[in-house]
Amino acid sequence: MNDQLLYTPFFENCLALVVTLPWLSGVVGFVLPENRSSSARVLAVGLMGLSVAAAFFIFIACWNNAPYTHQWNWFSIASHQFSVGVYLDNLSAMMVLVVTLISFLVHVYSIGYMASDDQQGRYFAMLGFFTFSMLGIVLADNLLLIFIFWELVGFCSYALIGHWFEKEAAAAAAKKAFLFNRIGDLGFLVGLLLLWANTSTFDIDQLRNLKEVFSWQTAASLCIFCGVIGKSAQFPLLTWLPDAMEGPTPVSALIHAATMVAAGVFLLARVDFLFTDQTLDVVIVTGAITALLAALAALVQNDLKKILAYSTISQLGLMVTAFGSHASEVAVLHLFTHAFFKACLFLSAGLIIHAMHEAHHEASVHNDVQDIRNLGGLRKRLPFTFVACVVSGAALAGIPFTSGFLSKDAILTSVTLWKGDDFSWRWLVLMSTFIVSFITVLYTFRLIWFVFMGKEKNTAAMSVHEPPFIMRLPVALLGVCSTWLIIAWNSLDYAGWLFNSFHTGENSHLTWMPFFSGGWVLLALATAYFLFRKGNPYQSALLLNNFYLDRAYQTIVGKPVLYLTRITTYLDRTVIDGAIHLAAYGQVALAHGLQWIDRFVLDGVVNGAASAARGVGSLTRSLQGGKIQVYILSAVMAILMFILWTLI
Repeated sequence: MNDQLLYTPFFENCLALVVTLPWLSGVVGFVLPENRSSSARVLAVGLMGLSVAAAFFIFIACWNNAPYTHQWNWFSIASHQFSVGVYLDNLSAMMVLVVTLISFLVHVYSIGYMASDDQQGRYFAMLGFFTFSMLGIVLADNLLLIFIFWELVGFCSYALIGHWFEKEAAAAAAKKAFLFNRIGDLGFLVGLLLLWANTSTFDIDQLRNLKEVFSWQTAASLCIFCGVIGKSAQFPLLTWLPDAMEGPTPVSALIHAATMVAAGVFLLARVDFLFTDQTLDVVIVTGAITALLAALAALVQNDLKKILAYSTISQLGLMVTAFGSHASEVAVLHLFTHAFFKACLFLSAGLIIHAMHEAHHEASVHNDVQDIRNLGGLRKRLPFTFVACVVSGAALAGIPFTSGFLSKDAILTSVTLWKGDDFSWRWLVLMSTFIVSFITVLYTFRLIWFVFMGKEKNTAAMSVHEPPFIMRLPVALLGVCSTWLIIAWNSLDYAGWLFNSFHTGENSHLTWMPFFSGGWVLLALATAYFLFRKGNPYQSALLLNNFYLDRAYQTIVGKPVLYLTRITTYLDRTVIDGAIHLAAYGQVALAHGLQWIDRFVLDGVVNGAASAARGVGSLTRSLQGGKIQVYILSAVMAILMFILWTLI
């Protein structure tokens, strides 16, 4: 029986709804006027809810079944026919569910968080278009179509980061994110050109069936990885993500924790067959460096959302590290768990910010509500938020009985097996991975301790209370999804229903690793308590400023480009424009000279000859007037002239 017969017309209708409903949500947000913003947000939430329901059905129907494929003719160039289609397997079915579910929860959360915003229609419209673009990446069956939706995601991210564009910092952050992503996407585009030049196809299935590894694959896969570096904020293009926290907190949860930045890891998993061993070495080193640098930077940040932003970069680095260790299924596993617990952390941060803004407004106080040094002792004021942060923070730290513990156990296992028995540079990657997991516990504990524990600082005399239920409900659901049950029944073995559906080889679980990693985490927890129980022990300008990478970019790239711009501007305005203007002035002067010659010389000669002829004619005509005395006078004068001529 044909595997495609497993999928009914109802399944295909649900698939169409999953994609079109977010797009329709975006259209509605733009069409409705701002005075109907309440209708726009209700419609957006309703449409996203229907999209989630359709995604659940697709997930159940597609999981562990044959992939669903469908193609349509797109366009043709000469003899080449390009098609556009859908490819649904376990990976894309899982991502469809994650994208729609978290987008729906963010939509619900935004009803309360953005209630006082003046541009709610535009906000919900861009959320819808972003979700539509992400689903396009997930479902596309060829790399050209993925690239198109990849660029749409970048544009939507730019619009959402800069939603409050009247703030200079938000506008600058949006521009920075857009430019950094375009740098990486240029490499992605070059990779696509290499693929087309050597295979004449962008179809993922056809590329997967290549019989052997070709030399050009290393260059093509490295270029594709450049796109991942930009989108997933890997070293060296990682500094745009912390600045992107200038956008609304729900945007941070959706784009920069759960979906957009994870698109790079999804792309790696989708085209893992293209990556050669040489490319994977570059990938794992890049991931390890990114994870370590971002973890160290998160350790000293004071802005609540920037701590989570650097944490996101670090966790993405771990996913890339797992992929580089020939374990793409492990990277996908951590992508899945990270989407839920990090979205929960970001939305919990939004609860804190929302509650503190209201308290400050009532008390007519103006402090930085995102600076953890201004907070403290909020566990009694915000008990729900405290529990949500502890649960999701435990998953981030990799504490046992959480989803993060299992996915990090899988990462540590994959890198341990990858390093081999012989001592080499691979041991450095393994050590770096363990150090990152240790530091993750430190900065997570620091965040929760500074915000919720100890004595209240600036809030003791304020009325601080939990945000409305509409904002707490999505956080509660994400908190439940941060437990180990989301991926396996066994809290000590990650080889559950999710991992086994992606893992194609033998089970590579190390029995001793959960106990070692659990002890490692508990040691880090004790260290964090010793370091931070009495306050912040130290500050580092190097770490606080992200190793001065932005300054390095400004020095290495920005200043030379500006200097070159000034030189080219000078050459353009002074030399090139000067030469053009000189030529123009010369032509004008020559035209005036030619005009004078034409008027006074050429026209003068012609007019003079005409005047002379006219004078001679008048003279001779006067001699023929019929008067005898004139004739006699003329004859006498002629005789006299002849005599004079003869005598002389």
